[in-house]
Amino acid sequence: MYTQQPHHHLSHIPHHGSHIPHHSHHQSHIPQHLLNHHNSHHHFNSYVIPNSARPGYSAILRHPEYPDGRIPDEYSNVHTLYDLFQRSISLFPSTPFLGARHYNQAKHNFGEYKWKNTTEIAESVDLFGQGLDVVFEKYVGRGMGSGGVQTPLGIYSKNRAEWVIAEFSGFRSRRYSVALYDTLSSDCVEHIVNHAQLTVIVCSVDKISTLLAVRHMIPSLKVIISMDALTGKAKNPAAAGFSMSSIRTMHKHAETQDIVLLDMCSVMDLGHANPSAPKPPTAGDVCTIAYTSGTTEAQKGVVSTHGSYVFSAKSLYQAMPLYHATYLSFFTLANCFERSIVYTGMLGGMRIGFFSSDMVHIAEDAQSLRPTVMAGVPYLFNDIYHRVTAATIYAPGINGAMARTAIKQKLQRLESGKGGLKHSFWDKLVCNKMAQFFGGRLKLLISGGDPIDARVMSFLRVAISCPLLETYGATECCAAATAGLLSDRTSGHVGVPLPGVDICLRDVPEIGFLTSSHPHPRGELLVRGTNVFAGYYKDEARSHVSLDGEWLATGDLAQINEDGNIEIIDRKENVVHIGEPYDQCVPLEHLETIYSRHPLVHDIFITNHPDHSELVAIVVPVLDAFLPLAQKITDNKSAPVEYLANDEQVISAMQVVLYQHGNKARLRTCEMIAAVYCDMTPFDIEGNGLLTSTYKLKRRVASQYYAKQIEAMYRQLKERS
Repeated sequence: MYTQQPHHHLSHIPHHGSHIPHHSHHQSHIPQHLLNHHNSHHHFNSYVIPNSARPGYSAILRHPEYPDGRIPDEYSNVHTLYDLFQRSISLFPSTPFLGARHYNQAKHNFGEYKWKNTTEIAESVDLFGQGLDVVFEKYVGRGMGSGGVQTPLGIYSKNRAEWVIAEFSGFRSRRYSVALYDTLSSDCVEHIVNHAQLTVIVCSVDKISTLLAVRHMIPSLKVIISMDALTGKAKNPAAAGFSMSSIRTMHKHAETQDIVLLDMCSVMDLGHANPSAPKPPTAGDVCTIAYTSGTTEAQKGVVSTHGSYVFSAKSLYQAMPLYHATYLSFFTLANCFERSIVYTGMLGGMRIGFFSSDMVHIAEDAQSLRPTVMAGVPYLFNDIYHRVTAATIYAPGINGAMARTAIKQKLQRLESGKGGLKHSFWDKLVCNKMAQFFGGRLKLLISGGDPIDARVMSFLRVAISCPLLETYGATECCAAATAGLLSDRTSGHVGVPLPGVDICLRDVPEIGFLTSSHPHPRGELLVRGTNVFAGYYKDEARSHVSLDGEWLATGDLAQINEDGNIEIIDRKENVVHIGEPYDQCVPLEHLETIYSRHPLVHDIFITNHPDHSELVAIVVPVLDAFLPLAQKITDNKSAPVEYLANDEQVISAMQVVLYQHGNKARLRTCEMIAAVYCDMTPFDIEGNGLLTSTYKLKRRVASQYYAKQIEAMYRQLKERS
């Protein structure tokens, strides 16, 4: 059987008034005033199934336009992702499908997007798929090339056309994908390869050395297939540093490690010489084993079927039609959120342009591609936000003043509900220039993966006059559970259930989350639908823990708002009990989101100790905001930034600033930060390893990494008391 823990939510943390109440337990229900609001005023965004509440569980919510829980199946012949691909070939044979900006080694830059249409990609999928049959038969074992037995195919690179070609080539013979994040540490690579028993991995050329370095620890691996040609000129920056001499050395290293090293071109040649018919999968076949980011424990493999991902694509397409959209793909394809967007777009003939492998070039990529749709996680949108605001509202002189006025007036119109996202005067004078950062054609932004700051969300909406939808999902439900309605301009929630998906809450009495709570039902969010996973790979015990009958127990705490939107509050394991004198439950990640809204805060990690009643925080400040404050306090403009970060007066001032921010956000006394340690090194994936490959904080790793600093803060607090 299978197993893993639900992914972090694709969500927005609640506003400052959301605290954790303690209520008496009685039969759970959607409060009558909410039902009345829905029935009489028609402003309740979700549909409530009558009489569906039961003790300990809320009523069941559905999408308002699909109250029977069914979605119109206009694609009745599409049961698998391979069927989906065949449909694309049939309906959009000459439509540009996958595009990239090729790297010019001589000039060290990227050209304009070059495209391959659906038919050309289909030819590559057929040839590479036929070649894979030969590779599996010859190097893995007899009968492994026939498609009779489901086998895994590893994929290890940044987003590019070859990633998609490799996955669909595997589907051609019932192979399921196992993606490795391109930012994984060697021990994580080792864990996934061994756990999934990968024998063949398709990767970019720069990942070959990583795999060979841990070869002695991954005995199942037999074949590495390079996406980049191992002869001829490099086509992307990942391959730019490899000369023919270094590639010969790589071949020798692979040979000594008993690894067959091929490239995609040579595998396609094998396919051309050895044609074979497709052996396509069924809806019940495994489509992918997607490994979670490992925020709290070792990564676990989430097993999902073709039927699950096809259902999710159909459901998402009803909620956010992507007909003939142009999509800039920059969030990793190793994550099911990005893949679900890609599959959804394939229903509508979407063309997909891949970013140039580095977020530094994202503006250039957007201006070259001129996308109509972009999707990503808040960490990446925050980076874009900082770049745009630095060049606009924080710019000096008349340009900065005009930008600030434009954004202020547009935000006022948006918040009043009397105006849309467009403004005839300010768009022409200011905002159209901001929109050019994204190429000037954006029709939709989609955010998922983590909470997005309301400030960032509202700014992007008005700055580029474009809807920004917040979504919620988990690896265990193909990243597709809820989404905001396209007509809804409010923030602080994750919208309503997707078409065909059922949502309810269940009581978590030990921390006071009850579905009987007033004014908002609260509890752990449960998901039911065809999108729910088959289980965790090789972990039947955790599979049972994550399922409540046919419902996925996500581990996320949520509430149902008065307008019928669903609001995510925190992960269940991030809610801690603060002892005397408070005796309160505190949501740590929720607090981190609130404090991170302060312009001084770049990164923040809030923690507590069970023997203490105070919260302490590690803060990485925004350098441009921190330096003026620190220099003013110390009256020293020449001191190194590390010296300033350790100055007691500066630390005290930061604590006062954060206290004032928390007070303004109406946080409880127990939610105020009692001590701060200032670190000038941002949290990252590879350097200090505090972030997962999807930019989520590794709380246990952070606790160990900052153990001495945390201990010192509590020691100082004890001395003061």
